Amino acid sequence: MKYFFDNNLSPHLAHGIQALSAVDPAVEQVIHLTERFARNAPDLTWIGELQHDGPWCIISIDRFKKQHNAERAAIRRAGHIIFILDSQWSRQRYWAQAERLVKWWPQIITHSVQVSDGAYRVPWRHAAVSRFQTVAL
Repeated sequence: MKYFFDNNLSPHLAHGIQALSAVDPAVEQVIHLTERFARNAPDLTWIGELQHDGPWCIISIDRFKKQHNAERAAIRRAGHIIFILDSQWSRQRYWAQAERLVKWWPQIITHSVQVSDGAYRVPWRHAAVSRFQTVAL
């Protein structure tokens, strides 16, 4: 599976997760938006472009509600899996985000290989039995 970190997350998080995922054969690639697109690329542009070599698992804090739901429709058409980090993530400092993402990452991998599409909210709170909440797109 391929993982794509949206621009609202640090490229360093994507690079760190890529390095940590090198031992997991289920993880084919982890990249940040800036590795393929301009930093200011509109969501509709990269969502559509990723479709050509996807589907991808997109990791984002974005709710994809702009442009009259055009982004959500594009995600559905492309068949991407979206992991939307709950709004609490954006209020945390870099190291706290990194620590929590590492805790969640094995569950994100497991879930992403079990589903073919959809959107899932990743809560800030993590426990051994934590689950993702399905988000309607």
